[in-house]
Amino acid sequence: MDDKLVTIELLLPQRFSAPPPDRPVIIVGSGRCGSTLLQSVLNSNPEFLIWGEHNGFLRRIAAAYYDAAHPRFPDKSDLDGEHRIKRLRDGRRWPAWDNLCGEAEFLEQFRAFVRSFFADPTGRATRWGFKEIRYARDGQDHTLRLMFDCFPQTRLIVLIREPAPTIFSMLSRWAFAENRHGDIQTDELDQRILAAADSWNVQYMHLHVLSQAHAQNWLPLRYEDLASPKTYHELSRFLEAAPFNYQSHVDRVKDASNKTDPTALLIQQRIAYLQPQITATTRDALAAYGYSSAAS
Repeated sequence: MDDKLVTIELLLPQRFSAPPPDRPVIIVGSGRCGSTLLQSVLNSNPEFLIWGEHNGFLRRIAAAYYDAAHPRFPDKSDLDGEHRIKRLRDGRRWPAWDNLCGEAEFLEQFRAFVRSFFADPTGRATRWGFKEIRYARDGQDHTLRLMFDCFPQTRLIVLIREPAPTIFSMLSRWAFAENRHGDIQTDELDQRILAAADSWNVQYMHLHVLSQAHAQNWLPLRYEDLASPKTYHELSRFLEAAPFNYQSHVDRVKDASNKTDPTALLIQQRIAYLQPQITATTRDALAAYGYSSAAS
């Protein structure tokens, strides 16, 4: 009988061990960088559940977490809820900064909140995540920092596309989608082109700086390489996953930006004219991600 009890005690820690930690997968980059294609490729593996864009709402959640930081909140004690309530009711103490959660519990509340939006409620997909083009556009966005604080095993994929075709696609597909007759003021168009180049460089440099703090957990991929088998071998190794069914998704890809109507032709002409300025504006990010300036 004693031997059986010992056997049960030895088995219990294994049988009731904690679930493995979350390993979210996040795809980030500028608009029109190919993130939807990569999202579809990852979702071809049933272990993955990679959601689409959510208008960057986690930025406000991250701000709430970091803005709350104060020397007195959240506190670093490891008291449980019962002891915190008891301490709160102790009339001999000053309770002005007493709260139900300490530092670890505070982070866990945010961790649970994020997980509730993206983790598979059925439990069938073990890897969850999202793609979003709105993060790291400026230095005040701490969303990705929060993701790494909540989930240290986060895998960050930074997808980058050369600036000139990215800018063309954004302007043709989005900014002037309803104006296809080419009746656009040149000054307005030039301003939009150069502003887009600056935004492209700023976003990718913010992502590059962040990645240096998580060098083992980030993978830069180029849009131009998304048809290459080597890219997906590298991706499988990075995510510790089985090979992805990428070919059928890549074969269906077509940039929906119109390239032949008057507006498209005008945008292409102005981008070509402004190419030296675009190259100068995006030089830092081009170098950081291994592009030659001539490639843009």
